[in-house]
Amino acid sequence: MIACYQLLPTSYLLALAPTAVTTAETELAAHLSHACLSGKPAVWIDCRLLETVSPTAAWLLWACQQRLHRRKARLVLCQVSGAVKRTLRHTLASTGAHLMMVPTLDDAAALE
Repeated sequence: MIACYQLLPTSYLLALAPTAVTTAETELAAHLSHACLSGKPAVWIDCRLLETVSPTAAWLLWACQQRLHRRKARLVLCQVSGAVKRTLRHTLASTGAHLMMVPTLDDAAALE
């Protein structure tokens, strides 16, 4: 599920890609944990390659957002397709939870 990751001066960037491997959520959880521990004020998730996301992945992203929020950092999803947005919103709707989404990485950088 992780295409690549990169430490930037003020953020941690994860680029997600589709995968058929059943351990995708375990891999995503590990990368999100590393991102949370990076000490960066922002974690950007580039979703441009994703056409779908599992409910488990949606909850992992939300949990990462909560962890980051507690230390005054933020999670920002970038370039999210309509189908992925719908899945995220539908999955998280029962609790009123939501994830910050922006159209581009430049928009994520503008939040800093």
